[in-house]
Amino acid sequence: MVDFKKRLAGKKAGKEVDPVKLYDTLDRAHDKGPLRPSQLSVLNDWFATHRKERDVIVKLHTGQGKTLVGLLMLQSRLNSGDGPVVYLCPDNFLIDQTCEQAKQFGIATCKADPELPDAFLNSEKILVTSVQKLFNGLTKFGLNRKAIKVGSLLMDDAHACADSIRDACKVRITSTEQAYAALKTLFASDLEQQGVGTYADMGNDKRDALLPVPYWAWIQHETEVANILSANADSQSIRFAWPLIRDILGQCQCVFSGVALEIEPYIPPLKAFGSYWDAPHRIFMSATVTDDAFLVKGLQLTPETIVKPLTYSKERWSGEKMVLLPSLIHEDLDRTEVVHHYAEPNTKRRYGYVALASSFARTKDWEAYGAIVANRDTVSNVLEELREGEYEKTVVLVNRYDGIDLPDDMCRVLVFDGRPFSESLIDLYQEHCRPDSDATLMRTIRTIEQGMGRSVRGEKDYSVVIITGSDITRLVRDKESRKFLSPQMSTQIEIGMEIAEMAQQEIEEGESPADALNGLVRQCLGRDADWKAFYGEQMEKVRPAGANERILRAYAAELAAEQAYNSGDYTAAGDALQKLIDKGSTDREDTAWYLQEMARYHYKANRQESQRLQIAAHKKNRLLLKPASGVTVAKLTIVSQGRVERIKKWLTEFDGYAQLEVALSDILSRLVFGTKADKFEQALDDLSRAIGFAGERPDKEWKEGPDNLWALADDQYIVWECKSEVGIKRAHINKREAEQMNRSSAWFAKHYPGVKVKRIIIHPTHVVESAASFTHDVEAMRESELKKFVKAVREFFKGFENRDFRDLSDRHIQQLIDTHGLSVSAVTMDYSKKLKNLK
Repeated sequence: MVDFKKRLAGKKAGKEVDPVKLYDTLDRAHDKGPLRPSQLSVLNDWFATHRKERDVIVKLHTGQGKTLVGLLMLQSRLNSGDGPVVYLCPDNFLIDQTCEQAKQFGIATCKADPELPDAFLNSEKILVTSVQKLFNGLTKFGLNRKAIKVGSLLMDDAHACADSIRDACKVRITSTEQAYAALKTLFASDLEQQGVGTYADMGNDKRDALLPVPYWAWIQHETEVANILSANADSQSIRFAWPLIRDILGQCQCVFSGVALEIEPYIPPLKAFGSYWDAPHRIFMSATVTDDAFLVKGLQLTPETIVKPLTYSKERWSGEKMVLLPSLIHEDLDRTEVVHHYAEPNTKRRYGYVALASSFARTKDWEAYGAIVANRDTVSNVLEELREGEYEKTVVLVNRYDGIDLPDDMCRVLVFDGRPFSESLIDLYQEHCRPDSDATLMRTIRTIEQGMGRSVRGEKDYSVVIITGSDITRLVRDKESRKFLSPQMSTQIEIGMEIAEMAQQEIEEGESPADALNGLVRQCLGRDADWKAFYGEQMEKVRPAGANERILRAYAAELAAEQAYNSGDYTAAGDALQKLIDKGSTDREDTAWYLQEMARYHYKANRQESQRLQIAAHKKNRLLLKPASGVTVAKLTIVSQGRVERIKKWLTEFDGYAQLEVALSDILSRLVFGTKADKFEQALDDLSRAIGFAGERPDKEWKEGPDNLWALADDQYIVWECKSEVGIKRAHINKREAEQMNRSSAWFAKHYPGVKVKRIIIHPTHVVESAASFTHDVEAMRESELKKFVKAVREFFKGFENRDFRDLSDRHIQQLIDTHGLSVSAVTMDYSKKLKNLK
């Protein structure tokens, strides 16, 4: 064998550590050319100033080669002797894809199948594996002091990885398991105190019946909880998280629903994962459209790391999305019309149609029209068929779509059907308590932005994104919500609203609404030159924006507070949140939430202070935990003569009738049988304010009483019991439903003695079964009366079309109230039917 060392003139063949020069030495495939300008810029910057820092975030547009950038950084660290190194993918699907890409560029990798390979442990190759492989209670990487030392660690799609880490530290126990029954029995009285009606729904297996275990009950019963979980620790639902939480149960929270319970640490115990926590160099890959403030708590990064990511300064926007909001173009283009049109199969399609639905319940009409609804077991095969060019049928993905790529012809039409929601019971509880808080809006907006990005995966990729459903349309139109979008997505939404106005003009000139919508779709997919020029001109205005500084500091304060509490410094924990409140940047919802957190921090050391804080929190937001004592029901009151003024005030929340119509449609679309109880009751509550009354949800806010209560005048009320989920063909009101109304009537009589009240049960029938009886006069609002009421409200607000909301006369509003049957007397007499007893 020829000894080439003799020809090196005494030089030793060293390993290149500069990633740009390293790239030139690789035996890459013939079609892999030089690095792109964006890759060169980021790699040079990293090597010159960031490679010795603890943490660095890399932000590049989708399709700009982030994977190669990350691999070169890790190979550089490996060549520098700073191994072992690991490349973490957000899911198993991307492991093979990343390894294949590395192979094409001549970078050596290995996998963990299932053990950690020697090539990784000996710092010979980059280990490519999933984030779940490292972050679980039985990890091969070892926990705490037994953890394998890693020199450099990279997370691809850091946000998705953070979500996976949360899941890994969480116990989710279904209602069919023994541990669920044992824990429910343990906390039965505490749960019932937080909502008698909701607790009853939970007992009837209602999925959306959510109740948290109060922190004081959880802390008191920590030992019993440990015994129950330990006895069931071999079950699949507990075993992987149990080693992580068994010694920190006091730092966990628990939420029940009718179908499952969840136990999760307030912040993930990342210190347990020494391979991550102690790694000298950590790289986090993130999309340019994502606000990284979430990573402060999710991955416990410093704000300084978040605000100084590695980016390509010359990059402004990438890819093309024509965002269409059909309901803004014309009211006929509602969700029903959109689903019907885009769900039907078509053998002539040359590209894929994909819909993103917020729940499986929302996919029934898609499936009825011929679309394919993918579930967890079938999604891989369905996507593979799309990849192979089978475009005839529309593919529907449900709620979780992070990590799913639909580039080029795989998806040219993406329908976003409905506002997405979290699958986490703990997130759902927080969203219930803080529906309008920045934290809730940011989480929702992040999911929407991830979803809209599925179909455009590169600089030259393009698609039509159709947003349907009143809830999501209202959300993306709202200025307060849009401020949480990336500048790129925000501009695309604004273009969509401008397009809607253009299409309205076409309709006024005689074009049908459907033709106006389809014409726009054809212009994008047909690569209309004028559309491309218009889009490019508008997108040139896009300027990058950093992390939301206020949100960033809030998350940092929350993390510091939780870390102080975990270390036993309860005073410092409370002080961290008090300083946040004192700055005056928190709204009423968030202030109340922080007061409750402070009450939890003080519970172990100062019960009196904890009780005081919890009562203060509940006064500000009655959806929070009801204190064990010290709460008095505040009477819902109203001034009769102020109704017109209240309607005017509600109208001025909107810039004009178009925005009002979106908000109103969102409310009224939920006032139909078949709607989930919580959404129906919230819509009824929203409606009370829209038409000038006062409303509250006693069962949610006071943890007892009716579903809804309206104050129509200073001495006139309506008590509502809502049975929106009862089958429309049900023939009778049953005994349990009558008993619920009886309890609500007794509650009202106790707190509102001597006033006039109308008791209405919203139910498909007015016939009462023989075993049921009511203690007070009750009437039913059936489907026909409900539709009549909704129609009256819609026609009432139609009277404000083409009106200046800031110049409305009291007389005009009062005339509309009377004309459309919304006076107090009409509301109490015209929309319900007397009950009939079954003989």
